[in-house]
Amino acid sequence: MNAIRWIGVVLLVASVPLALWLPLWTSFENGPVETSQALLLLVGAGLSLRYARVPTQDARGGWFWLAAVPFWIGLALRELSWGAVFLAPQSIGEHGPQFSSHVLWYKPFVAPVMMALLVLAVVSFLYGRGIRRIGQLIAHKAFPFGDFGLFILAMLVSSAAEGHVGSSLYGLPNGQVTEEIAEFAAYMFLFSAQCRIFAALGRLSPRQ
Repeated sequence: MNAIRWIGVVLLVASVPLALWLPLWTSFENGPVETSQALLLLVGAGLSLRYARVPTQDARGGWFWLAAVPFWIGLALRELSWGAVFLAPQSIGEHGPQFSSHVLWYKPFVAPVMMALLVLAVVSFLYGRGIRRIGQLIAHKAFPFGDFGLFILAMLVSSAAEGHVGSSLYGLPNGQVTEEIAEFAAYMFLFSAQCRIFAALGRLSPRQ
């Protein structure tokens, strides 16, 4: 877990200098960085499913972990433009191939399906005594505030590189590379947080 966090920290710190070294195509929508993001998110979903099969605290622990799966999958599908990256690009510009989910026949169903999954995730979280578990982690100073804080910081850097927060990072050479690497680091911090929560809950209460 510490290794995952530190790798994320290194990526975040290096996101600006790497933009001066890596070619722009590495940050294209179907390039290696975004593909790595999607793979990491899918691994996060798989890990949540694995944790659900080893419930912590009580028999409802599995429901607690199932609640995380839709979020991981939703983020992964978003990085893949809901599947549009597997089709021919709509255009190719200076920022690489451009894909649009609007050409997907199932695009009108994406929002309602994701909303339904979100509702199910909330129900699963509540049924899995998620509020009590989070409260227990906070009470024992085991909640990964550090990972979530780093996640927010990384997303701010990514947004700044994209020009969304009025930062001087916007306009840097190959700023798109900084944006995607910082976002990759953000997902690594989420992954680390999930691992820490699982380990902490296992320490706090015996499994049944």
